[in-house]
Amino acid sequence: MTAGRLGRVAFVCTDPGVPVFGRKGSSAHARAVLAELVRRADEVHLLAARFDGQVPAGLARVRVHELPRPRGEPAARERALVTADAVLAERLDQVGTEGLDLVYQRYALWSCDGLELAERRGWQSVLEINAPLVDEQADHRNLVDRDRAVARTVRAVRAATTAYAVSDPVAAWAADLAGRPVATVPNGVDAGRFAPRAELPRQVEDLTIGFVGTFKPWHGLDNLVAAAAAAHASPSCPPVRLLLVGDGPELARVSARAARAGLGGRVECTGSVDPDDVPALLRRVDVAVAPYPPGEHYFSPLKVFEYLAAGVPVVASDVAGLAGLVRAGEEALLVPAGDGPALAAAVERLCADAALRGRLGAAGRLAAERRLGWATVVDRVLALAGPGQAGRAA
Repeated sequence: MTAGRLGRVAFVCTDPGVPVFGRKGSSAHARAVLAELVRRADEVHLLAARFDGQVPAGLARVRVHELPRPRGEPAARERALVTADAVLAERLDQVGTEGLDLVYQRYALWSCDGLELAERRGWQSVLEINAPLVDEQADHRNLVDRDRAVARTVRAVRAATTAYAVSDPVAAWAADLAGRPVATVPNGVDAGRFAPRAELPRQVEDLTIGFVGTFKPWHGLDNLVAAAAAAHASPSCPPVRLLLVGDGPELARVSARAARAGLGGRVECTGSVDPDDVPALLRRVDVAVAPYPPGEHYFSPLKVFEYLAAGVPVVASDVAGLAGLVRAGEEALLVPAGDGPALAAAVERLCADAALRGRLGAAGRLAAERRLGWATVVDRVLALAGPGQAGRAA
């Protein structure tokens, strides 16, 4: 390993629900971290169970190793995932024949063998924890052997040189489970992917309100529709169009609700899109909204950071520590989660005020560039991993 750089790095993602080269938010997250590791390291290996696409051009130097991706009924699948984790450890050991400076693993259920191997070999390791997966699997999917899932999660957290989570609630969950400190480092954004609209502020005949996401119940989309309809009906605002980017179980219902609310013919649904298409779609948006409902939000909101990076003025529910990351009123308008009238008032305020849209959009873009970039995130993580790992950008 030469001075100022990482030498050999392995990035591990055993979760079959995370396609590293796919279209999900988790996919974009994984690729962003990979890109930062490529920028810092002489050699990067990717060991993953699912890809859903070709290696992107920016990751052409990454050496890809495919891991087993078990399927089947829940109990058998859980046992197979434990067996697959042993395969990961074998392949990681092969990759590390000449040593590894860092093993960077995204937390996945059943996966601890690779981190324990790194501990035995004396390799630095980082465990990135994005969600309380034991609870998620039990509450929303099917978890047969909860005790074993907890035990292997504890082993993973304890084996890692550094364990960190993307939000305080997830960090507290992991720390309580494993009995060791877990740091918090929120997600980031690749501002370079998003070219901000140079023409803001501007007066428009039609104004586009946009949402990007997977259209799940926890996105609070009924309040988005109500806010868009109220702005459209307001004499102080231009006519409104609604751009819904992405796909998911709530999309058809939300689109129908928008039509009933008076936005019929003024709603565009893109369906599922490639992440590379999102920047161009956001360039069409005048006001971007993240209308989360109340509840326990343990994620770190990638969509809000992408809105900011695109230079689009943002209205967002104040969840997931956003108030500590974004300057309310200066870089975005934050409203209480689930407060439909407050969301509608904030959206209407932005729709009616082109100058305010311009100020917020520019300030949000600067925040994305200066404080919220993935380079900053990875630097913080590597600093946690050890004093010799910080600031190793080329």
